[in-house]
Amino acid sequence: MRLIIEESEKKLNQNEFFEFQKYFSKKNPDEFRDFYLENNGGYLPETSHPSPLLFSGFISIKYGKIPIEKTYQDLIDDFPELKDMVPFAEDEGGNCFLLSLRDKDYGKIYIWLMDEKKLTFVCESFGEFINKLS
Repeated sequence: MRLIIEESEKKLNQNEFFEFQKYFSKKNPDEFRDFYLENNGGYLPETSHPSPLLFSGFISIKYGKIPIEKTYQDLIDDFPELKDMVPFAEDEGGNCFLLSLRDKDYGKIYIWLMDEKKLTFVCESFGEFINKLS
C-alpha cells in the first residue's frame, strides 16, 4: 500500500538529496531516499482514526521552517550521542523519529523522547515504519 502524504515542501532533485547526505557519515537507505525524492516532508491525510505511533508529520529536507538539517544540528548540539541519527519525523508530543546510520544499528528506527532524554526502538527499517503508518 502506498502512503498518501499531503503538504510536502518543494520537491527535491537528486543533487539536493546528495548534498543532504553529506551531513552524515553513511549513505541513507534507498527506501528513505526514494520516499524523500517523492515526498519532501508532509502529513498524513486527516482521518477519524487516531494516528499510528502518535505520528504528527515528516520533516522536510532543505525547505520549510525547520528542515531536517537544522533539526539534526540542534539535536546533536544538545545530545551528541544522537550523531548519525536522522530526525525525519515527529510525533504529536514533539518527539523525533530517528533513522540510524550508525554501524551498530544501521537502518533501524527509534524515537527520541525529549522529556525523558531516552532513545526508544520503534521498528527495524524505514519501510516497516511506512507500513505501520499505512
